[in-house]
Amino acid sequence: MQAGIRAGGLFEKKFKYRVEMNAQDKFVTQEVLGNTDVSFCVPEGSSVRADLFLSELLGISRSRVQKNIMNENLSVNGIVVSKNSFRKFPERALVEFEIEPIDEISAEPEEMELKIVFENSDFLIIDKPAGLVVHPGAGNKSGTLINGVLFHLAGGPGFVKKGDPLRPGLVHRIDKDTSGLLVVAKNTKAFEELSSKFAVHDIEREYRCVVFGKMPEEKGRIETFHGRDPHNRLKFSPDVKNGRKAVTNYTVEAGYKYCSVLNVKLETGRTHQIRMHMSHAGHPIVNDALYGGVRKTPDAVLNGLFNISGRQLLHAGRLGFKLFGKDYSFSSDVPDDMKKVIDHLESISGGEK
Repeated sequence: MQAGIRAGGLFEKKFKYRVEMNAQDKFVTQEVLGNTDVSFCVPEGSSVRADLFLSELLGISRSRVQKNIMNENLSVNGIVVSKNSFRKFPERALVEFEIEPIDEISAEPEEMELKIVFENSDFLIIDKPAGLVVHPGAGNKSGTLINGVLFHLAGGPGFVKKGDPLRPGLVHRIDKDTSGLLVVAKNTKAFEELSSKFAVHDIEREYRCVVFGKMPEEKGRIETFHGRDPHNRLKFSPDVKNGRKAVTNYTVEAGYKYCSVLNVKLETGRTHQIRMHMSHAGHPIVNDALYGGVRKTPDAVLNGLFNISGRQLLHAGRLGFKLFGKDYSFSSDVPDDMKKVIDHLESISGGEK
C-alpha cells in the first residue's frame, strides 16, 4: 500500500463571543452559535497578543490561530490584521475572526490521468483542467490534483515532504474552475528555490481571460489593496482599509462585440487576484458567479456557449522561471470551451477587434 500524507486537526464550529474582564482579570465569554464574529471589551491600557488571546478564548492551538491570522481571517474594526504579534485591541473594538474548518484529511495516492507538460528530476509542470481541485481540503478530501501527483510519483526517492502536508511539493495553486499550468517540486532543494521565487514574484505568469465589455485602454495596470470582503468571506475585495498590495497588468488581445479577450500578467499572486481586479474594473470574467460575471447577452448562441462551459473563462497559459541556472518557459493553449466562445465572438463581431 502506498503511503499517504496525513494532516490532523479538527475545528468546525463558528462562534460569536462577547468577552468582558472580571475582577480577577479573567476573560468571561458568552457563546452564541451561528456567527463568526468575536467581540470583546478590553480595559484601558491593557495589551495582549492576538494569537494568544484567541487561542485561549477559543480553546484551539496557537499555531492554528496563527495560520488563520496569516490567511487574513482576523479584522479589528474592519481593518484586516495579518500579524500574529498584533497587540492593544482598542476598547469596544469589533473583532471578527474566522476559523477555516479543516476536517481530518489525508492526501492519499490516487490513480488519475494527468496532463504532464514537462518533467525532470526537480519538478513537473501540469496542465490542469477546469473543475479539478488542486489539493485536499474541507469538502474535497480526495480526487484532487495532488492525489494524482502522489500516485504518479509513488512517494519516490527524494520526493519532497516539505510544505503543507496536504499539498506536498506544491508551491502555488490555481482555482478549481481556472484551467492551466502549475508547477510541483519533486525534491526539497527545488521546493525551497521555487517557493522563494514565488515569494518575491520572480516568476513569469500569464493568463488569458474573457471579460464582459470593452476595456477603456489597450493596456492597463490595476493596483489595489487585497483583503477579505467584509460582507462575503468567500470573496476578496480591494475596498479594505488595509491589506496586501495586488498588481495586475493587462493587454487587450481582442475587443469583440459584448466581450474582450485579455492577456494578463501578474506582478503579485494574491488569491482571486485577476477575478477581483476585473470585477473591480467593471469587466468581470465571464461565468465568474462570485464576482458578478454571470450575465446574458443578446446573442442566444453565445449565452449557450457560456452555459456549456459553466466556469469562469480564465486560463493560466504561460509559466516561466529560472531554476539552478537554467531558464524554463511553458505554454498552454486555451481549452475547447474558451476557444469556442472566442471563435463565436469573432464570428459575430464582423472582424472587429
